[in-house]
This record gives sequence, C-alpha cells and structure tokens, in this order.
Amino acid sequence: MTIVLVLAGLVLLGAEPAVAALAETAAVAAPAPEEDTGICPEAPPGMQSFADDVTAWAKWGVLALIGIGAVVSLGSILVGRIFSHPHASRYGAMGVAVVVLVAITYTVILTILDSITGSGCT
Repeated sequence: MTIVLVLAGLVLLGAEPAVAALAETAAVAAPAPEEDTGICPEAPPGMQSFADDVTAWAKWGVLALIGIGAVVSLGSILVGRIFSHPHASRYGAMGVAVVVLVAITYTVILTILDSITGSGCT
C-alpha cells in the first residue's frame, strides 16, 4: 500500500504542468546573484555603540578576573611552600587548574559569540 502511494505521488509530482509550475516558482523565488544571501545579525538602530561598550566591558572584566585568579592561586602556592602549609599549596594548584579551564572556556565562548554577532555574512 505504501509503495503504491509513493509511486502515485511521484507520478503526480513528475507530471509536466506541475514540473513547469515548480520550475517557474523556483525561478521567481531565486535571489539575484549579486544579492547577499547570508544572515547578518544587526543590533537595533542606535544600540550598536551600547552593545559594543557592554561587550568590551564584559570581555575585559572577565579577563581581569582570570588574571586576578591566576595571581591569587600562584600566591597561594608560594605562601603554602614558604610556610609549610600543604592545604594552601593544594588549593593554589587547584586554583591554577581552574583558571586554565576558565581561560579555555572564555576563549571558546568569545569565538561562539563572535560567530553569532560578528561582522559580515558568510
């Protein structure tokens, strides 16, 4: 039964008037070659400078926090070694590992955001 329905559909779709109508519709709907067919996300009018400022502050703020975390973690390792405090050294080492993972995640997220809101259409 399914085979009969599929064959009947193919015969109907392959009929000459339907094929001609479909080709004509496709020709009308096809964009001109010089038009850009990519999807270009744009900020609402007047919002681009505000969006750029917020993005810049967020990027630099997170980068500053990563730097502060690295310095504190390395300081914890140093203090733990100087004063023979194994817990401080261990937590500092875990902090360095977390900072490295956060830096990798930060880079990936920036790449994703840039691909979403970047300039130009691809």
